[in-house]
Amino acid sequence: MPQTSVTILRGADTIGGSCIKINHGEDSIVLDYGAPLMDSTGASIDADLASSPSIENGILLDIQQQDTRPPLAYILSHAHPDHYGLLRSLPKSSNIYVSDSSYSMMTIGNLFYPDALRFSPLDQCRQFSPGKPFQVGPFTVTAFLMDHSAFGACSLLIEVDGKQVYYTGDFRGHGRKSQVSDYIYANVKQPDLMLLEGTTLDGGHSQQFPTEFSVEEAMVTSLNESDRPAFVSASGGNIDRIVSLYNATKRTGKELVIDLYQLYLLEALKKYSPGLPPHKNDHLKVIFPKSQLAIIKAEFGEDFLRYGNRHVNPNKLKGTNYVFRVSPYAMTPYLDSFKEKGVKPKLIYSMWLGYQSKQPKFAEIANEYQESWQYIHTSGHAYLEHLQRFTRNISPKVLVPIHTLNSDKFSSYFDNVQIVENGESIICE
Repeated sequence: MPQTSVTILRGADTIGGSCIKINHGEDSIVLDYGAPLMDSTGASIDADLASSPSIENGILLDIQQQDTRPPLAYILSHAHPDHYGLLRSLPKSSNIYVSDSSYSMMTIGNLFYPDALRFSPLDQCRQFSPGKPFQVGPFTVTAFLMDHSAFGACSLLIEVDGKQVYYTGDFRGHGRKSQVSDYIYANVKQPDLMLLEGTTLDGGHSQQFPTEFSVEEAMVTSLNESDRPAFVSASGGNIDRIVSLYNATKRTGKELVIDLYQLYLLEALKKYSPGLPPHKNDHLKVIFPKSQLAIIKAEFGEDFLRYGNRHVNPNKLKGTNYVFRVSPYAMTPYLDSFKEKGVKPKLIYSMWLGYQSKQPKFAEIANEYQESWQYIHTSGHAYLEHLQRFTRNISPKVLVPIHTLNSDKFSSYFDNVQIVENGESIICE
């Protein structure tokens, strides 16, 4: 009888760059193949290495290793570069599977992202829907929708020859989809092996705002403090955060200003979540940055004209009742417009703090407009309490840490922990 084994090719001792291989006899599949963010000490990957990935410089992985044939498929858990970034290096013949909603996100992203973040193999990808099993050789794969800062993020249950391997991918229990955990508890029980992410165990993720709903409440409080225009730096791909901001601006009587990328992304995702904005006659306004407008014209012709009633630019601004969720670089003309009128802006930073230190633009804006960034953010990753509750409900026979700098802490918090090194195979007994 063929053996089933699991190998973490990368991610046993780092956050990001995850890649897991599951072998059954001569057949194999790979879960995620992400661009690494850091080494095992937490130090950032050298930008020159990352831009020229190869097996020799350690960025690409020797996925096939000693196998007689290539993997049957590469299956993506969610649309974050540290999980999909190296899939573009695969041969054209590779079978890549992504969720339907991730496919929609990446289709819009490919239009607007810089080349380094685009997902070039998208056209050759096969799509799957959460909750619907699909077959890859001897492997039965079932994806389960997860609560995460990437829309459409999934965990993956792999079944083969009576064995079950469950990979959580990235997830949390304090976002707008926290109830999805109950569905998983009803459908995943005592897998032979579970790979559990542990991003927040490094202690570097603030719980000042413990849930996404607390972020919305903090936004309401902040926006109510004054009549000043607010500029919010938040990831356009974090749809939960955009909903928090949409709700907060509605509750405070403000007009929310976004860009064309954000608008087209929201429109693309409404097929999966019809409650997403925009809604008819709502408080949403749109700027048309020249670079984005050129992309839209090339891809969709004059389609953008249907949003003409939502369009604003510095000359169309009336009063100060605006909240801008645009890139820091697109903020400048609007910040300048208010500065010329003697109006001081409010600045809100709503992302992981690590990005702020890496991008000098944030400090430049704070210095130019003499205003500090107010921090309002909650993590896209599960805190310890939910990790423990999740694990108790799943009750895996073996628990393997992944996507963490602190695998050594797992045994203090969880049962049946087996710590492995990158490249070490675990046999599913």
